[in-house]
Amino acid sequence: MEFRPDDRLAVAERFMALRGKEHFTQEALGKLLGICRQSVWEIESQRVRLQRSTWVRFVEFEARHMQPAMELPKLWS
Repeated sequence: MEFRPDDRLAVAERFMALRGKEHFTQEALGKLLGICRQSVWEIESQRVRLQRSTWVRFVEFEARHMQPAMELPKLWS
């Protein structure tokens, strides 16, 4: 398991990068992680430090969504 960075900026950047890649709103990402929109805003604004349980859910979710898209063989297209 990846350790949670102590640097709030690093965490905020990862949240924003994932939201940008997937075109999620703060509310949508919050629902997927089990937190409210306000919490996502506070994390991205570097006002709070994530709880360990939220970090674990985020890292697992990020790992699933940051993988490159699978390309089907030409015969399947």
